[in-house]
Amino acid sequence: MSTQSPVPHQYPYGERITLELAKEICEAGEAFAAGKQWNATIAICDDGGHLVLLHRMSNGQFGSVDLAPPKARGAAAFRRPTQIFHDDLTDGKFTSFWHLRQEAAIPLEGGFPILLHGKVIGGIGVSGVGAAGFRDGDSQVALAALKVVDRLNEAGPNSATGVL
Repeated sequence: MSTQSPVPHQYPYGERITLELAKEICEAGEAFAAGKQWNATIAICDDGGHLVLLHRMSNGQFGSVDLAPPKARGAAAFRRPTQIFHDDLTDGKFTSFWHLRQEAAIPLEGGFPILLHGKVIGGIGVSGVGAAGFRDGDSQVALAALKVVDRLNEAGPNSATGVL
C-alpha cells in the first residue's frame, strides 16, 4: 500500500477550527502586519467556509472587510491557496464557465487553507496590504499567521490542537 502524500487539493477535511485557535492565528498575523506598519483585515473561517473571526486592524480600509472572508472561504473550499485562481486569471485560463460560476474561486492572493495534521480545519484570508502597493503583502501576513499552526503540526497530533 502506498504512503504517498495526497495531491494538495485533496487533503481531507478535519475537525473545525476553534475560536481560540482562530484568535491565536489572527494575533500572529496582526503582530506581523503591525511590525511592518501595514493595516490588514484578517478573516478566518471553519472547514465549511463559515466565518469564525473577522478582524480589521485600526486604520484598515473598510473595503477589505468584503474581500478577506471570500479569500478564507475559497481557500477552505478548494483546499489550496487562492493565488492559483489569480494565476489562472493572469495566464488567461480564467475563462471557463466553471471559473465564472464559482463564487469561492476568488482570483486574489492572500487566502490559504489551514492545515492541521494533514487535514483542512479552516481557511485564512487577508486583505488590505496588497491594495497598499505590496504585491504579495496579503500572503505574507497570512503565512506569518499560519506559523501558529506550523508549531502545532511540529508538536504532533497529541498536542493541543485547537479543534473541537
